[in-house]
Amino acid sequence: MRRPGWTILVIAGLGIACGPPTPIRARAQIGALEITDAFAREPVILASGAAYLTIRNTGTAADTLLMAKSPEAGGAMFHGQSMSHLDQLPIPAGGTVALAPGGTHLMLTDFSRMPVVGDSLTLILEFARAGRLQFKVPIRPVTE
Repeated sequence: MRRPGWTILVIAGLGIACGPPTPIRARAQIGALEITDAFAREPVILASGAAYLTIRNTGTAADTLLMAKSPEAGGAMFHGQSMSHLDQLPIPAGGTVALAPGGTHLMLTDFSRMPVVGDSLTLILEFARAGRLQFKVPIRPVTE
């Protein structure tokens, strides 16, 4: 006789063994610049939110991130770890710059609609050498 309880236990065990799902992050590339781990957090209010990403320069020449914007937000600016405004971000040749929670990040303000988990947000980045890159980043919960 087959016991249905074992089937449920095995399926539940497989779910635990696999662990939590990997958070969704976007990737993009322009010239020698690789953008990885890109995402935005679900904002608490329409007035402000933040986006994060890592920029790796695989080239032999430095570049500079001059500006960022999003059609879904009225404003975008780079903030340092102490929330100080940064005009631009240098990307050294062969180097990596991380915009991460608790550190330098892209502050987005005045959203036209409230981004929610499962949606995506368009980011446009303008680099001095590589040019303009437009891509979508997923919206993740504040808790991730």
